Amino acid sequence: MKRLLIVFAIWLAVGGLGAGPLHAAEDSVGKPALGESRTSLWRFGMIVTATGGPCGAMTGHVTIPGEWPEQKVRTVEEDRSPGVTIQYKTLEGNVRQMEVKIARLAAGAEARAVVTFEVTRAVQRPPQHTDGFIVPNAKKLPSQLRQYLSPSPYIEATHPEIVALAEQIGSQSSSGWQRVEAIYDWTRQKIEYRKDTPPKSAVAAIKDGFGDCDEMCSVFVALCRAAGVPARMVRIPRHVYAEFYLEDQQGKGQWFACQLAGAREFGGISHHEPILQKGDSFKLRVFDPAAKRYKLETYRLVPDTLVGLPVPGGGQPQLRLIAEPADN
Repeated sequence: MKRLLIVFAIWLAVGGLGAGPLHAAEDSVGKPALGESRTSLWRFGMIVTATGGPCGAMTGHVTIPGEWPEQKVRTVEEDRSPGVTIQYKTLEGNVRQMEVKIARLAAGAEARAVVTFEVTRAVQRPPQHTDGFIVPNAKKLPSQLRQYLSPSPYIEATHPEIVALAEQIGSQSSSGWQRVEAIYDWTRQKIEYRKDTPPKSAVAAIKDGFGDCDEMCSVFVALCRAAGVPARMVRIPRHVYAEFYLEDQQGKGQWFACQLAGAREFGGISHHEPILQKGDSFKLRVFDPAAKRYKLETYRLVPDTLVGLPVPGGGQPQLRLIAEPADN
């Protein structure tokens, strides 16, 4: 999964592209079928070095693992340099972040803010019988699910080309499951995986015929939404996959995972890496250096950020983001 580097003069922001608003309690709707679980230790955080001169006070944000039906998280250890503070907060969509505040750094000095988490994640298994799953009635869906039928950044679910394709792919399927599987197979056949391609939309990826895991997921999610199937992106360290939502004959809904880039896994997924976010549309306050104020921007993935105030004769903060297993 690509990460996007944004520089605001002395303000530095590092993040990826894409996940949508949904509270943890609301996401209990449609718990996945769970298999074996695995517990592992992961480190998340940042190391900042003042290069070329001193750096003023800085504030950073790093996305960290959160609680989901298939995932439990426990904080194990905090590794903080003197003058560094760490706080935790939850954004819309049940996305957790650690907020790092760093006091003024002398030239060449380093500040560490790295937290070790114990993550227990269960494998998501596909159901044994799939013929009974249907596409839900959009008018009867709660608002927290209807949002996953709407466009998101880079995911043009209402674009005429996307709508026309969605009407064709799997239109003769006898069940909702077969319809989504047809969209899944079409995406994997038509969008060639190419690592670290520049960011582009679902429409552009379809036109070009290639993309990385971000683009493949965007195409799949856009086509599902255009076909009336709620779908969303899921972010884990250095990768994204997708989830789609169907109901059984009794109207009980469930989210199912699928791997777009990589081995064929449809209806379940074998990943044990920590889930960082689910969804693909987040409104966040970001600093606009031209206007010298914060403004709302919509992101497909929540960015990891570092913002610092310039100081006379100051240098540039060099940022190293940490998202790695701690028990290898």
